[in-house]
Amino acid sequence: MSSLLAMPLHQPVLISDLTRIDDRLRRRMIALGFYEGCSVRIKRRAIFSGPLTIEQIEHQQMIAIRRCDAEQIGVIVP
Repeated sequence: MSSLLAMPLHQPVLISDLTRIDDRLRRRMIALGFYEGCSVRIKRRAIFSGPLTIEQIEHQQMIAIRRCDAEQIGVIVP
């Protein structure tokens, strides 16, 4: 299992572990459609260690999250 932060741009991956992130952020992500088992990809990486824009592929929902949070999200390549 890798972290979301380690994935290259535009590569589809499945979220496999959300248990290591903050509980409030996990609940917010699930409410927006980012749950374990869904397919996501990194759309953009901001410069100077800024946030990542990630897209939930099925519903084309996008959110921006901090790099430290992306590092705690476990993913697998299908």
